[in-house]
Amino acid sequence: MHHPIFEKFPCWEGEVEAGLSANFLGVLTRDRFFTMMEKNPCRRHVKTSLPAFDEEYFEWIDVLESIALAHNDFTMIELGAGYGRWMVHATAALRSTTGIPYRLIGVEPEPTHFKWIKTHFKDNNIVARKHQLIKAAAADHDGWTWFYIGRPDEWYGQAIAPNIKAGALREVKAWFTKRKYIGNEQVKKVKSISLNTLLRPLERVDLIDLDVQGAELAVLEAASKQLGGKVKRVHIGTHGQDIERGLRALFQGLGWEKLNDYACNSECETPYGRIKFGDGVQTWVNPEIGRAALRR
Repeated sequence: MHHPIFEKFPCWEGEVEAGLSANFLGVLTRDRFFTMMEKNPCRRHVKTSLPAFDEEYFEWIDVLESIALAHNDFTMIELGAGYGRWMVHATAALRSTTGIPYRLIGVEPEPTHFKWIKTHFKDNNIVARKHQLIKAAAADHDGWTWFYIGRPDEWYGQAIAPNIKAGALREVKAWFTKRKYIGNEQVKKVKSISLNTLLRPLERVDLIDLDVQGAELAVLEAASKQLGGKVKRVHIGTHGQDIERGLRALFQGLGWEKLNDYACNSECETPYGRIKFGDGVQTWVNPEIGRAALRR
């Protein structure tokens, strides 16, 4: 049985052009964003269905609940945004329900993925210039960092590389090969931006969605002082047991409430059946400004 939040969002039905697919909110996604995506060569009529019960199901719940609980406006930060799909999902959900004003902040360093954010926004009638799209790696500091890029249509696991001297690409290749990242990728120096910098001008953030491939603990720890006063909910894709333990210690120390905690590379019983997790999932809600809203 689906989570009750989905009752607020009826499944979309309509015409979809060739080269595109549509999800239950009517969000359109280009086939070319994924090598393995089913190709749609013809215009067709589509009846959609609710999301599958997999590791992303909890991300759907966090996005939709955050929207349902937002008042007056909605602000979302997506770190490791890829082509910006969760920002676009949130926009479609807002349009189908409350219609309140919204602000999107997306951070993505992989150059092709960053271009695709603007394409994805345009395909779904979102004006990119009204939002903040930042071509950078989410990190614990502002400046520069080594980052692994490449294979944009088949891999969304690009990550920060070790802090090494310029030109020492052999060491970087060895580091990534050890972690089973293999192929014709490149390591480049890219801009980095901290969550502290992103949060500083904001009064309230309804949702932070992180999928930063191993940098999640460092990113959040560095911004811990601002999280308590500004952020309602954090959804985290996790990448390692040490990181998961560190995140529990961080948010428990801040006094936040845990909604989800499923380890990476595991198979767990959930309220929606037994689910296999590649990336882990943690969801934390701020007790000062998030839990009260959750109980309304």
